[in-house]
Amino acid sequence: MGRVLYVRLTNPGRAGGAEWSQAVADFSSTRSWHSDPLWLATDDSPGLFEMEYLRHLRLESAEPIFGAGFIRLAGDETDALAISFGLLQLTGRLGGRAAISDPDNPISKQRLLALVEGKVSGPRDIDEVMVAGPIFKRLPGSTITFYPPRYRGTTLPGPASTPGCWSFAIEGMQDQAPGFLEAEAEAMRIYRGLQAIG
Repeated sequence: MGRVLYVRLTNPGRAGGAEWSQAVADFSSTRSWHSDPLWLATDDSPGLFEMEYLRHLRLESAEPIFGAGFIRLAGDETDALAISFGLLQLTGRLGGRAAISDPDNPISKQRLLALVEGKVSGPRDIDEVMVAGPIFKRLPGSTITFYPPRYRGTTLPGPASTPGCWSFAIEGMQDQAPGFLEAEAEAMRIYRGLQAIG
């Protein structure tokens, strides 16, 4: 069936279900996904599938569930990273607690991630939890390579990234941004520009 990430909102914080659903939909619309975009079912969801999915989860869960969704990955690790960083930002803005379950992730520390009020629950911060090596986003005609803040390999010439910044390289060009989502957005702008003139 492929790798699936499951998202559960166990505390909505300062927002209601409709606001959370809209925030997730807005976030999902900000990037291109190799898989179907993330969605979130809440009590305000109008669709039968969303209502039944949420009802089923609540029947089998010991903890309260205010919202839930999933995304079936299509072989792109950047989709999984975007979910983590996107929900981190949303919990920072709206409050509450979101849990991401990624049972097939090859990195054990990323199989269950709890995000509370814009921070990773526990003693580690988000950069310690994320991968330490390069991540490749393969696109038609090009590959974007992302380097997390902790990466200090010799394959990226020049100085190491500014603390907390993600670096990226595409077609011999390099830059950095204050977070993964920002780095991906900038790299995709460059990619689209190269495709337009190519």
